[in-house]
Amino acid sequence: MRRRKRGPAVAFVVTAMLWLGLTIGGAPGVASAGTPVPGAPNCPMFPADNVWNTPIANLPVDPQSAQWLASMNSASTNIHMVFGPIFGMPYTVVSPSHPLVPITFKYADESDPGPYPFGADTQIQGGPGSTGDRHAIMVNPSTCTLYELYDAQYNSSGSTAGAGAIWNLNSDALRPAGWTSADAAGLPMLPGLLRQDEVQSGVITHAIRVTAEETDTSYIWPARHQSGAASNPNLPPMGARFRLKASFDILGYSPQAQMVLRAMQRYGLIMADNGPNWSFWGTADSNWPIALVNELDTVPASAFEAVDESGLMIDPNSGQARQLGVAVNCTSQPGYRMVATDGGMFSFCEPFFGSMGGQHLNAPVVGMAPTPGNGGYWEVASDGGIFSFGNAGFHGSTGSLHLNAPIVGMATTPDGGGYWLVASDGGIFNYGDAAFYGSRGAQPLNKPIVGMAATPDGRGYWLVASDGGIFDYGDALFHGSRGGQALNAPIVGMASSTTGHGYWLVASDGGIFDYGDAPFEGSAGSIRLDKPVVGMAPSASGLGYWLVASDGGIFDYSAVFHGSMGGTVLVAPIVAMG
Repeated sequence: MRRRKRGPAVAFVVTAMLWLGLTIGGAPGVASAGTPVPGAPNCPMFPADNVWNTPIANLPVDPQSAQWLASMNSASTNIHMVFGPIFGMPYTVVSPSHPLVPITFKYADESDPGPYPFGADTQIQGGPGSTGDRHAIMVNPSTCTLYELYDAQYNSSGSTAGAGAIWNLNSDALRPAGWTSADAAGLPMLPGLLRQDEVQSGVITHAIRVTAEETDTSYIWPARHQSGAASNPNLPPMGARFRLKASFDILGYSPQAQMVLRAMQRYGLIMADNGPNWSFWGTADSNWPIALVNELDTVPASAFEAVDESGLMIDPNSGQARQLGVAVNCTSQPGYRMVATDGGMFSFCEPFFGSMGGQHLNAPVVGMAPTPGNGGYWEVASDGGIFSFGNAGFHGSTGSLHLNAPIVGMATTPDGGGYWLVASDGGIFNYGDAAFYGSRGAQPLNKPIVGMAATPDGRGYWLVASDGGIFDYGDALFHGSRGGQALNAPIVGMASSTTGHGYWLVASDGGIFDYGDAPFEGSAGSIRLDKPVVGMAPSASGLGYWLVASDGGIFDYSAVFHGSMGGTVLVAPIVAMG
């Protein structure tokens, strides 16, 4: 079998652009639907495949990047967050029964006629007496309709605005070509705002709205309108996408600031309006932490670069974006997921339910396990902290305990009602309906434990050491081991056969050792690897398996290849798959 760094030619791969694995919910992978605003929980901030919600961490740098940055005075400018009741952008979640009123528009030929749920109760940017842009944003939580106005002036005898736009939050449709919106780029504003509820939740999964003093008299997808100062290719056009360079060190920032900066690395900024260079907008919440804002204001604009996102475009009249690296060859057979040390989760032909990517961790993630039916999964950290997603229940953790040795892996019961954690000294910690059958804790080991696997009935488990030694408990039978034998590379993981009457061991060089009824289908032991193998997972049929390397490369043996992260830049190395 062959190393899979790039997938075969498939429908979403465009000329000269073969990427696998952009980010999901804070780690390179699949896009996720925009987080609903409070008060409209059933309304995504546009679909998961919308350009606002699509990661761009691995897109190529735009050829005009240096010129665009120079025109925005990037060498002498820091980014600046515009926030709070006076300058921030308010939005109003209206009652479904809110009266709808007609609006008289200055730019009526480029405005949606409405009517709009606009009234004296609608929040206005800058307050009721503002003489600025007076943006008004309204969301109907029943119909998931987004309404936005520029220069909104309410009057009971007749309301006016400069321009108005209406969007279906469940649709990728763009405005007609050449039409403005409440923003000069003809784009919606709300999906590009940094929101306090997102920062508090620890998840930002969208691009952020940014402005420049001068722009070109052109626009590029997904923008629909320009308001340029000159026809000059050295000026950024509306719709230009920027990202914080992956090389920019964010570790010295607070956890909340890191989360915002990581979103800027993974989702970037979209040029949406004219205004101060490198200003990005937050909501009008009064409780933005000033320390966070001050931190973000120290980031130099020179740490950004423009990217070419033209390869994401499917239809020039749609905001739907190619999800390059979602997965390939999805079949009726289950796919797989892989997890990185920062908690980032990468899903291939399996649903994404969230991750710890971009969030503060007390200790690195070392393993993961899916629930039965793949409706959820757990991540486990080396301190035994457990993070549950989807239908994975939290049954307990060692996150607050003193451990004699770090946690190195986990296994789950067949009903998903419990799990075991294993430490490098062989200590076992059982939670939920996972019974304790024994451990190597407090007993001498020749080499540390590196993983475990449970029997299919959940009444036993095996532990494996880095020298290939096997320790069996409960109804887990001993079928053989590499203990006491020479290895070219240490063992890093194991997996059980579907019957429980056998198992595989995998070494960091990709070597496979099969015991009992676990069939040998091939290995990477004889090929040169870019990065070491760190784990494996059996196929649903039990007749094949996948190996995963720390760079996210996948090796498939009698198992369907669904995609990989090989060949992409990862924020943190892969440590496990499931």
